[in-house]
Order: sequence, then structure tokens, then C-alpha cells
Amino acid sequence: MCKYCYEHTGKVWYLQDISHDLTAGRFLKVFPGRFRKWFYEFIDSKLDQFVDDSVADINELQAERDPYKGLTRWFYNFFAKNILGGQVTTSVDDAIRVLDKGEDYFLHYCSCKRGAGGGDDYRCIFMNHNARRQRKLSTEDRGRFIDRDEAEDIIREHRKDHHFHTVMWGMKAKVDCICNCDHYCAGLYVPEIRWGLLPSMKITRVKNRDRCDSDCNICMDICYANAIVKNDKERILKVNENKCIGCHLCVENCPRGVFESVPRKIYYDAAIGKIKTRNVDY
Repeated sequence: MCKYCYEHTGKVWYLQDISHDLTAGRFLKVFPGRFRKWFYEFIDSKLDQFVDDSVADINELQAERDPYKGLTRWFYNFFAKNILGGQVTTSVDDAIRVLDKGEDYFLHYCSCKRGAGGGDDYRCIFMNHNARRQRKLSTEDRGRFIDRDEAEDIIREHRKDHHFHTVMWGMKAKVDCICNCDHYCAGLYVPEIRWGLLPSMKITRVKNRDRCDSDCNICMDICYANAIVKNDKERILKVNENKCIGCHLCVENCPRGVFESVPRKIYYDAAIGKIKTRNVDY
């Protein structure tokens, strides 16, 4: 039986100890230390450029964006799964549990917001090997080191501001960052869900439509993925599963208990690098 996959362990990849330990397995160990340092620096510079290019159309409506095709889709898929990827946690409690498994923490500016012209907002928490790398590279000008308690305070404050949390990995399913995300970030990460590349572990559905207040639009205002379908002055119609990122914000903030969070039938398990299907009846 597999010791790491969600199907056999019941544990999401980012809550497993092995996902926080670079020494587990052969993560880039075939290369000498100097090459690995150069490689990380090279990747870091390329990621900054990639983010700047990717968020150029950040304010464009999701409905007007065409899915990637052909080689571009293949590259995006490969990049998200092997170079830099992430999954949205299904609750703030999961985000805190990720912190509990970490060691070093470095508060970094949000590259998504900066690339979109929103300025430097220090809200991304680099962890583990990524935080240690900042110390080795002397990149304090990009942020500062924080302790675990401050990291939790930052996450909880952003949750109050209706931000969602994305656990990131680089090169392998090894947690290197937890981001506090809003609409700037959604422009990058929503397509991964919408186009079937990195489906989240859970999804939101309408539990009790009759309880919906037709004059209330709280859920619409906090759904960065534009997954909630509701006409003005009418009750909610549905949650578009192809857009839902499973952030749980609508479940938490709906005053009438209209929504619930359920397991996604098709999900991406980063621990084994595969998209899986599970039998669930809604």
C-alpha cells in the first residue's frame, strides 16, 4: 500500500511530514551544492519574470479568457506540476497546520500583486528550505524573518480580510511557501483549477438554496474565482465546479448556511503527482 498518497493515507500532501523535508528522497541530491545554489537563483529570477508576464491581464474577466491549447497548455501543465505549483487549502485551520510542520519562516512580498502593479505587500510566508535559502542568499531586502506565532497572526488577519491560502511547492511536492491570496493571485491560480490541471481537494456546493437571501451578495463579493452563479435580486443558482478553487470562504461567511464543502471527485494529489478520481455521492 502507498504510504504517501491521499487515497491510502487520508492525509493531504501538505500535511505530511515528508512534504516538509528536503532530505527525504533524492530531491536534487544528484547535483553538487554549488550547482543547486546557482539553479535556485536562476529559477528565482525566471519566476519573477514569469509572474510579471502572467499578470499583465490580471483584470481581464475570467469568462473572457480562452483556455490554453496545444504546446502552451502542455508547458503550463508541466510548469505547474514540476517547477512551481500550489493548491488552495480548504480552511484556515489547514493553513495553520501547515505552519506547525514548518521550521523557518520568511515574510516575502506577494509577487502576484507586485507583478500586477499593486505594490509591495508582504504577505507570502516562505517556509522550510525556501526560507533557509533567503538567509544563505542574503535577500533580507525582499522581506524579513518571522517566528511561527507571527506567521499564524498574519494568516488569521488575512483570513479576516477574506483572503484564501495557497500552499506552494517548487520542483517537487515539498512545501516552500504559504501565500495569503486575493484577486491578484487568483488570476494566476484559478486557471489551474478551471482548466483541470491542479484540481483542489475539496469543492463548494449549494446545500440549502431556500435559505439564500436574494438581496445578499456576500458570497459573490468574496469569490475570486467567479464560481458562484447568482442573478441580482434572486437566489443563488449554483456553484460552477469548473471554477471553484475550494477556498471555503463562501462557506465561512454566508450568514444563512447556504453552502457546504465536499470532497472533489477529481483531485490532484501532489504527493504522487497524479490526478485521481474518487467515488463520492453528493
